Order: sequence, then C-alpha cells, then structure tokens
Amino acid sequence: MDEITIELRIYSPRWGHEDTYSLELSRDTLVITQGARSTKATYRENLDPEWSGEPLVDILQNDSIYPPAIFQRLIEHAWLTWRGGELSNEAIEEELQVLANWLNEITKNKPSTDFWKGYF
Repeated sequence: MDEITIELRIYSPRWGHEDTYSLELSRDTLVITQGARSTKATYRENLDPEWSGEPLVDILQNDSIYPPAIFQRLIEHAWLTWRGGELSNEAIEEELQVLANWLNEITKNKPSTDFWKGYF
C-alpha cells in the first residue's frame, strides 16, 4: 500500500473523446495529473488535506467537464480510506473508476439544446 498509480478515462466534451487522468496515491500525497496540468493534496494529521497546484475543478473545466461540487471531496475520501488501510489497491481503483463513470454519465448527459451549447 505504499504507492499506487491509477489511470481514469474521463470523457471530455471539448475534445469529443476520453482523456487519461492519472492519480498517484501515497501515504503523504495524492497527485492528479492530466497532460501538463496537475493538483496535489498533502496529508495533514487531524486536518483536511491541503491542496496545491491548479484547482481540480479548473483542470476539469478546461476540458468542458463540470463536476458536482462534492467531486473533489469524494476523491479525498477514497484516498484517505485507502491510506487508512480500509481499501486495498484493487478496491480503491474500482471505487475511483465508479466515480469516473458517474462523472462521465453526468458529462455526457449535460443539456445539449442550441440554447445551452453556447454556454457549456
């Protein structure tokens, strides 16, 4: 459980295909990377993780992906649960894929009438 890298395929309406988002998990950090963009959460005892780098929502929105407000917290929860030994490497990969699938469904089903196409 020292370190694991998980690759998630996230649908990008901007490009019309799935992009790879890489999540590198260790006991002390969680790094999410897509291309040249990245964000990092650092573990802090008895505190919420501290995020640095580009905000995750900005990375996603660059690809015309508009996640629910809870999305980052869900990733944190999975990481902290894995970090605490409650999820195996296989289990966290599965749970994060479930989260990616949910985001893909939301993204693929956003409003697509002419009115909304110009907005997002």
